[in-house]
Amino acid sequence: MVVVSDGVARRAMVAEFGRYEGDYRVEAVSDGDAALVRLGELRSSGDAVAMVVADLAMDPVDGVEVLSRVRAVSPTTKRILLLDWGLRPDQMDAVGRAATLGLVDSFLTKPTGPRDEEFHGAITGSLGDWAWTTTPLVEAVKVVVDSDRGRGGEIRDLLERLGVPTGVYPAESAIGRAIASTAGPSVAYPVVEVMGETVLSDPTNRQVAAAFGAVVDVTDTVFDLAVVGAGPAGLGAAVYAASEGLSTLIVEAEAFGGQAGTSSMIRNYLGFPDGIIGRQLGRRAILQATRFGAALDLARSVTALEVSAPLRLELSDGAVATAHSVLLACGVAYRRLGVPSVEGLVGAGVFYGAATSHARALAGRQVVVAGAGNSGGQAALHLARYASRVTIVTRGAALAETMSAYLVTEIEANRSIDVRPDTDVVDGGGDGILEWLEITNRVTGERSRLTASGLFVLIGSETRTGWLPTVIQRDDHGFVLTGTDIDLARWPLDRSPFALETSAPGVFAAGDVRANGVKRVAAAVGEGAISVPMIHHYLTNR
Repeated sequence: MVVVSDGVARRAMVAEFGRYEGDYRVEAVSDGDAALVRLGELRSSGDAVAMVVADLAMDPVDGVEVLSRVRAVSPTTKRILLLDWGLRPDQMDAVGRAATLGLVDSFLTKPTGPRDEEFHGAITGSLGDWAWTTTPLVEAVKVVVDSDRGRGGEIRDLLERLGVPTGVYPAESAIGRAIASTAGPSVAYPVVEVMGETVLSDPTNRQVAAAFGAVVDVTDTVFDLAVVGAGPAGLGAAVYAASEGLSTLIVEAEAFGGQAGTSSMIRNYLGFPDGIIGRQLGRRAILQATRFGAALDLARSVTALEVSAPLRLELSDGAVATAHSVLLACGVAYRRLGVPSVEGLVGAGVFYGAATSHARALAGRQVVVAGAGNSGGQAALHLARYASRVTIVTRGAALAETMSAYLVTEIEANRSIDVRPDTDVVDGGGDGILEWLEITNRVTGERSRLTASGLFVLIGSETRTGWLPTVIQRDDHGFVLTGTDIDLARWPLDRSPFALETSAPGVFAAGDVRANGVKRVAAAVGEGAISVPMIHHYLTNR
């Protein structure tokens, strides 16, 4: 929808959007009130509205005010503010306010000539982002389930993190019955149909990954580098290592992207001024790494590391991968709440992490986010597009203690989000699915009950390094020590350890798993990248 008051300019913008009419219907209105009325009509009729493009220079209600009201009517619609070349000071104030409060998704200067591909590149990118938030029209995978919970939801989450457009169908639906009939007489749910051809009955994650070619036979190759974990650090290392000719294996137990891959929007990563969805960043990185020749092995975890020549990685299915060097980039897991009644509802309204696939199902419901880091803030803002009320529960006295300022500002400006400081979740329950939570104030001791259909827990991190041999030194919390942080009296070589090298020569660590690291996506990518010259040096002189 194009919102421009000047008739000549409005017709020019409609013509500019003509290239999209093969897939989208383009409508134009002259003012904000008409735009919101029409938007409501479209939503009521079941039409998905991908984008509202509004001119800043409108009277009496400017484009910022129009777009700030769009989200309440259509939560997933992308909001694009059109700017003229050479903004006036009063317009710059409006743009600054919109950026600070998150009232718009993108700012674009109006196209000034034919084939303004910079403008259209930004439009296409925004449409691509919008497509991640709506039901896909083209489904690469169809999942047939006989229950709203359980294994079907796990497979859907896995496929979403892999960036695979997926449809979910009840077993009793026409599509569900048709797919299940091809699975044979002993069908077991969920049934997964891949690309209209391969049909899998109650598959493991490994079998789903294999259907997309994301598994590797590791038995016949000694790799130059084995990367444990496909989060930002592991993928950063894999891209640089593979591009420089090192034979590189990436082993990932779940899905690429790590914790960053579950983020609904990463706003502070260099080079993406409008932000980037976590799974998009992970997908782009894995495509980049594999294009350079890295081998990706999904849905199989590393259970042991033998420090030998070459290094041996024992995998969860009994296979053994060998490599001359190893990078530990296995990240961290979200800390558990430890409340038995709540833990019993994991997967039934209680989720660890910010899996965006659950947000649409919570439309009009009340949800709770436990945790006040950046991941919690992003989760709350994303859920607020759908839920009637989002409550952030944090043990700290204020969000600013642990959350970036830009997120705090947006949350404070969002009327759908309530913040409960100094608070713990102490109980929860429901009839087989989460219906309520009980919280307590850590200062006053006051207890209260919240109606809640969803709880997303993002309360800090715990390492998953118990499988490492004792020769690899860790701190009291299990984070891996590197460089000068290790006990140098036990270092076996004449040379000093490299900055990212562990106490076992040839084994390196990067990202969140490393002690004293900076817990940011950019820092993880950077550590992964700078580990490669050290690995090169080690391989040359080992």
